[in-house]
Amino acid sequence: MPVTEIITIFKNFPKKHIVTLLLGFLLLISLSVLGSIDFSDEKKIPELTKPLKLKSLSENYKIEVPFLEKEAVIKRNDSLVTILNKFGVTKENIIQLINSKDSDLLSKIEVGDKIKIYLNSLGELEKLIYLDNIKSGIKAKKEGDLFLISRYESKVEKVQIFKHVVIKDSMYMSGLRENVPDSVLMDLAYINGWDIDFTHDIQPGDSFSIIYEELIIDGEKVIDGDILISEFNNRNKKFVAVRFDLDEKNSEYYNLDGENVKKAFLRSPVKLSYISSKYNLKRRHPVLHTIRAHRGVDYAANKGSPIRATGDGTIIFAEYNGGCGYEVKIKHSEDYTTRFCHLNGYSARTKVGRKIKQGQTIGYVGSTGLATGPHLHYEFHVNGKHTDPLKVKFPNANPINSNKLTSYKERSLGLVEELRNYQYLIDPREFYGG
Repeated sequence: MPVTEIITIFKNFPKKHIVTLLLGFLLLISLSVLGSIDFSDEKKIPELTKPLKLKSLSENYKIEVPFLEKEAVIKRNDSLVTILNKFGVTKENIIQLINSKDSDLLSKIEVGDKIKIYLNSLGELEKLIYLDNIKSGIKAKKEGDLFLISRYESKVEKVQIFKHVVIKDSMYMSGLRENVPDSVLMDLAYINGWDIDFTHDIQPGDSFSIIYEELIIDGEKVIDGDILISEFNNRNKKFVAVRFDLDEKNSEYYNLDGENVKKAFLRSPVKLSYISSKYNLKRRHPVLHTIRAHRGVDYAANKGSPIRATGDGTIIFAEYNGGCGYEVKIKHSEDYTTRFCHLNGYSARTKVGRKIKQGQTIGYVGSTGLATGPHLHYEFHVNGKHTDPLKVKFPNANPINSNKLTSYKERSLGLVEELRNYQYLIDPREFYGG
């Protein structure tokens, strides 16, 4: 057929049919191309599916097995040999240790010290460490058939730790929730115990800030150190105490004026108690039901709770005394006397004429005499007159020596500045307003 005729046919052919023919033609071409591709499962991607080969370990390669560590605190009648036997150390190792040079360093071990040993995978003793304190001791390390024994002293690093705690219930529980160590909280209570009665005076919203030390040896914390400065906010009163070294062995805590935070008297004679009756000159007596002056403070506590002397002094009275029941009187100086009533019994040291130290137990809570239940009636006399024990201002212990006052001022100002910087990082508005 001539080309002109084909062109004429296509010109007269409807356009939509021409488009349909072209699409069909393209579809046939696509199917022919796809049919030439091999989609079988036998097609493999070489690099991804090729099995990997692990190199075999060389004969000289050794897997390092960690030592088995054991530790014991030396008890009465312990010896080095008995302890090593308990650890399962072989007799051969024990003989090697005893026959080593300087083994006499391990001949005198003391109760309360620690011994650590390290055994290898065969159960053989590789190393022994005797700790006579946190930073020094004796080290024995296996060298051939014997041990190399020597004294050692570790370098101690002190790191300062800051904590700020807002009290929700008790000082102790609130502190623990903020990860303040138990020993630090006990120190805090001791430092502030002359100004604050932690059983009765603490209320929600009180707070404290402290900087204390951690002792680090060989990169590990070994013990919590001393509190360097504490600031306690109790009932809108602020108590600051700064630690100051008087010499190599002695230190005290002072307020910012250089006064010793210790007082001549403790604030409370019974630790775990609550105040059931305060000083009141117009109180109605619970047994006699008459208006009778109550010239002391009653501390309700469990029967048998220890009663402590609130200050140093001499016992001048200790016997049964009518409505007061078993009674104790302590004379602290020409000016101060304390009186304790309704005791269940006395401690062994409570005898007339005997000296007593602040904090020592003088007796136990009871309900002897005219008492409705177990409690302690506590009186505080100044120059022979009754005084409210909760309101009296106690005299301080000895202040810092005048020749050390300048040095103390520099120390305390530096620590206060550090404390303020830490506090500012927590919340500037809480400490500086705004």
